[in-house]
Amino acid sequence: MIRHIVMWKLNAEDAAGQKVAVEAMAAALEPLVGQIEGLESLTVRADAAAVASNWDVILVSDHSSPEALLSYGTHPLHVEAGAVVKANTRERACIDFEI
Repeated sequence: MIRHIVMWKLNAEDAAGQKVAVEAMAAALEPLVGQIEGLESLTVRADAAAVASNWDVILVSDHSSPEALLSYGTHPLHVEAGAVVKANTRERACIDFEI
């Protein structure tokens, strides 16, 4: 099992704009579970601490194998959801590890 963690800085700097962005990202990404083979779980959440140095939003997903993670990355549904993410974000950090 591979855990995929992505953090983003949002384009929006105000709380209302960030809330809208996170909701749009979650609406695009979370329904992919059950639609992409090997994607076991996926959660998108906003930072709860509101510390300026923190990242604004995080995605945590679990994939059945390294191959499933690679397939997820190029799957057309994920690419479509990624357009929503790219429209709302300006920076990205990522890590993948075995669980």
